[in-house]
Amino acid sequence: MSNFLQCPYEKSHQILEARMQFHLIRCRRNHPNARKGVCPFNVTHIFNEAELEFHLKACPDRVKHDNYCNVDKAPTKPTTPPPKPEYVSTENWDDEPPVPSYNPTEYARNAPVLRSLSGAKPSDRKKFRQEERVRLRNRLDYDK
Repeated sequence: MSNFLQCPYEKSHQILEARMQFHLIRCRRNHPNARKGVCPFNVTHIFNEAELEFHLKACPDRVKHDNYCNVDKAPTKPTTPPPKPEYVSTENWDDEPPVPSYNPTEYARNAPVLRSLSGAKPSDRKKFRQEERVRLRNRLDYDK
């Protein structure tokens, strides 16, 4: 069975608990002069102003609020950072034999790969393509 609640503004209204917040907004507009107070811990708790003070002391949602506010006041055990491991490397890059650096342009010029020229004038690109055809043809003839 669904859990119905009674509207604090109109006793004849029986509202599903899940719909109570939406109903209260509409019903509050219909009763603008009602002397009701709203619980700061849960907006669905609406009481007569005389009963509100008692409710604030006994509100079940107050516990959640107090726990949230008092998180910093709880005693905590001081934490110590974990010890840092001492790393000793046996590798020294300065002891490596010198190696020439890699030049991709130089490699592509000597390898049988298709290159393209971008960002140049059309006449320069055409000249570059012709030179590439000659270079690749000579390279392929050389490999035979």
